[in-house]
Amino acid sequence: MKNIAPRLTKERIDIALDLLDNWSGKLTWERFLAIFEVEVGHKYTKAAMLRHEKFKSAWDRKRWANDNDETRYYGNNQILKLATEKIQTLEKKIQRLEYENHLLTEKFVVWGTNAMKKGISLEDLNRPIEVNQTKETS
Repeated sequence: MKNIAPRLTKERIDIALDLLDNWSGKLTWERFLAIFEVEVGHKYTKAAMLRHEKFKSAWDRKRWANDNDETRYYGNNQILKLATEKIQTLEKKIQRLEYENHLLTEKFVVWGTNAMKKGISLEDLNRPIEVNQTKETS
């Protein structure tokens, strides 16, 4: 009987996104899924990963980016090489997060417009969520 991987949680998707942000070299599903399996301890499929819009968007952007992943020569200066790689990784992560922010902003505008059309006031939207707290009795 096959071992079924647990559900892809937000935490696992975040690991996958970090893996993409730090990826260098040729990006293929086979390579990515193998590394991801090592990172999370479970084997997932391409289909499972692509069901998560955040990941799918980041994958598409990374896969089709016009990125020159050529190895640069820095002489004997390993510190400069590592610093440059870190900067590039952070720049890629910033680009991904800015894109995600743009998508969320668009969604917020749609929700706000729909709320106005339904007559939902700003006060209603800002009202705190009530949490039903039930105490267990021993």
